[in-house]
Amino acid sequence: MSSTHHVTVIEEWLDSNPDAMNEYFLRKADIVLVNKWLVQHGFSALQEYSLPARHNSASNEGSSPSSPIDLKCGDSGFFDSRHHRSNSKKHLRHDYARSKMRNMFRTYEPTSSPESATEARRSSLKEMRQFRSLPPNSVNMLSLLIQSKVRLPRYPSKDIDLKRELRHSNEREFFLEIVKDISNDLDLRSLSSKIVANVCLLVDAEKCSLFFVEGKASGRHNLVSKIFDVHSGTNIMPSSTGDIRIPWGKGIIGYVAETGHTVNLENASEDPRYNDEIGRITGYRAEALLCQPIKNADDEIVGVAQVLNKTGSEKVFTKDDENLLATYLTFCGIGIHNAQIFEAYSKEYERNKALLEVVHALCEDQTSLENVILKIMQRAQTLLKCERCSVLLRDGTTETSFNKVFDLAYPFRNGHSAIRRKMFLKSNNGDSQANPFSSAESCSDLKLGNKIAELVLITGDTINIADAYQDARFDPEIDKVSGFHTRSILCKPIRDKNYQIIGVAQVVNRTDGLPFDEHDDQLFEAFSIFCGLGINNSLLYEEVSLSAARQAVALETLSYHAGVSSDEVIDIKAQKIPEEHEWRLGDLSFNDFSLNRDEMVLAAVRIFHDLGLIRKFRIEYDTLYCWLLTVKKNYRVVAYHNWRHAFNVCQVMFASMSKCNTRKFLSDKECLALIVACLCHDLDHRGTNNAFQQKSSSALAQLYGTKATLEHHHFNHAIMILNSEGHNIFANFSSDEYSEVVNILKHAILATDLSLHIQRVRDKFFTMVNQGDQSWDDRESKEILRSILMTCCDIAAISKPWDVQRRNAELVMTEFFDQGDKERNELKIQPQACMDREKQDEIAKLQLGWIDGICLPLYKHLAKMDPVFQEMVDGVLANRARWEILDAERLSKTAILETGV
Repeated sequence: MSSTHHVTVIEEWLDSNPDAMNEYFLRKADIVLVNKWLVQHGFSALQEYSLPARHNSASNEGSSPSSPIDLKCGDSGFFDSRHHRSNSKKHLRHDYARSKMRNMFRTYEPTSSPESATEARRSSLKEMRQFRSLPPNSVNMLSLLIQSKVRLPRYPSKDIDLKRELRHSNEREFFLEIVKDISNDLDLRSLSSKIVANVCLLVDAEKCSLFFVEGKASGRHNLVSKIFDVHSGTNIMPSSTGDIRIPWGKGIIGYVAETGHTVNLENASEDPRYNDEIGRITGYRAEALLCQPIKNADDEIVGVAQVLNKTGSEKVFTKDDENLLATYLTFCGIGIHNAQIFEAYSKEYERNKALLEVVHALCEDQTSLENVILKIMQRAQTLLKCERCSVLLRDGTTETSFNKVFDLAYPFRNGHSAIRRKMFLKSNNGDSQANPFSSAESCSDLKLGNKIAELVLITGDTINIADAYQDARFDPEIDKVSGFHTRSILCKPIRDKNYQIIGVAQVVNRTDGLPFDEHDDQLFEAFSIFCGLGINNSLLYEEVSLSAARQAVALETLSYHAGVSSDEVIDIKAQKIPEEHEWRLGDLSFNDFSLNRDEMVLAAVRIFHDLGLIRKFRIEYDTLYCWLLTVKKNYRVVAYHNWRHAFNVCQVMFASMSKCNTRKFLSDKECLALIVACLCHDLDHRGTNNAFQQKSSSALAQLYGTKATLEHHHFNHAIMILNSEGHNIFANFSSDEYSEVVNILKHAILATDLSLHIQRVRDKFFTMVNQGDQSWDDRESKEILRSILMTCCDIAAISKPWDVQRRNAELVMTEFFDQGDKERNELKIQPQACMDREKQDEIAKLQLGWIDGICLPLYKHLAKMDPVFQEMVDGVLANRARWEILDAERLSKTAILETGV
């Protein structure tokens, strides 16, 4: 046979297998070959490539020449592009996407190896060619930008014969090899193939089956295997009969999964638990059997491995086989758990990507409601994998009829979906007439699931039917007329911005034959919401970025918090309020943990009463109780910055006003504002600080900026509560008085930001005290005094008795460590030492730095201004001595560990 004939055969094969040809080219081609191809097809080489002339689309005043693009492979293996800017919006989008392309596909830091550099260049060429082949519009830019940057590691498995030879020559190296074989594989099917092959080799078994536990979330456990009864030494192939499913607790495999016990049988067919259904399917007879559970790192059973028929001289599986298999399955469990997590992430990523594309479709197409709905239906059908998707819009003249029906059928022929739109309008004489653009098909097709759709339209409830022919609400005559066989139906209402039902969305028949599950229900709920948003899409374009950020914060806040009922107010009012001395509210050494949550509300009422604020400003008790309960409820459940901390700050402020001379420098309005500020200064605190808001680019940082982010949020939240009906304790103020008190309130809450305290207030206060200035009459001096008092009360836990102070410190560190974990795991940054859980043995050292740097200087100057504060100085010094002892113990232990003495 001639060489020409061989070439012809190869070319025909390549023409019929374009994917294989492309893959081969990407693996083998180098930059020289690419340049040759470009020159041969009329292009310039990559080094000489330049953009075509850019024309101004807005005028015909000539063209502006393009600047050449210097295409050079950098260290990263990607092409660097340098050219002048253009005012054209089209080219700005093009430039932006190209700039993102430089580094968005990098999943690891480049190395100096030539193989990695070659692979990077190939990947760069592929991605650049993909982008350049598409118009630079927003759709293609979005598709490019939201591609997953995660790449599955690919480590080819050694040949089965090499593994068998390695096992006989060096068992230790063999075991290490089969562990490494599965350690980096995150593809569940590939991992399963490796496990069953390795297990057969490990225990000399003829066949191996691997079953995974499914249905944990729903409580309907079952065991599923796509790869089973695999021969040792043969190619790993998926089951030709489909997934093998075994009920929980049934058979030997179900028994092992349920109990976690190992089963080792010499003759499996004699055991009453043995189920030979799989044997009948495969025609294979099982004799010796060994079945063991596979557990993850949390000791949860994630699967079951079963080996059949021992080969070689021994005919049964020994105890050594059991131990060896159990050891290997420990590593398998970790690998399977990681692969399942990655598989769940991948599915969730694809779902989120589809939802993002739906949102983009809504935002991009504002003129055609029909096009928006059809795009949403296409996404829904693809993601839900259903045979049919319909949207029926309500006719405003009646309660149960539809005037628009959009129906998207599964792609039955030539890969194209049958998209049909039917619209029926009411004519002036009341008769129904078809829209000119309607299909000529019979009207009976509009009644696809019509009774069910009408029921959803009336009730507003979701209907999920697993078997349509067993449900009385389904009319089988519909299938007879349309020729379509309905198995399962999921139908949901579509609502507008006023939560009024404006239509119905419906999907029919999952392509895998299973009914729609809870996840399908949740996902389809999102699509029905998108339909409603599409109908009212004009609202989406009235929002600006600041309004969007404010809405995100408000929705999050409102979803978490709620007001209080009148019954709660009545219950708390019925309780007796003890006198101040009974709870020692006037002591600077008050026990922060002596009162429960409701008692703290009563104590706050006592503080308002004893300061004369209720009488002075004519505050109604119902309003005060309602306001206090709502403030308490609007503190989140976090370790330290919660309702208890807010009350403790308020108590210290009350004690300083009662025992110290500060009260004479403050007006009644200032006293009221400071007490309110103490109770509200950490409203809706999330357990993370301002720096975290900035690092994570949270909605709060977008809304309030990067200076005193949380403090601005606390103040705005306090105003929101005050403005709620029945909560305004400032209701009897005039407009000017209200503004004055609110300004004092804002300044006091913002003063709790320690960075502002250090930058603006502390040095001024220290200077005034050191100079003996005791006049706090002018505006600036009063602001300084109020700020210092807020800081003094906010950090007063450091001056409390040791047991109280130690407990408070532990709560603070709990919050800090939680934030540090978020920074390390979510933001991928190294947290500060005080927030690093790995350095929690240095708490005493950190506390000493906190006392010496912030607390002690402040309280010493306060005591210099007013001797009553000396009690707090003494408390700080006593606690410092305790922390110093603990730090000395830590240093001693460290020295012993380092020296070994």
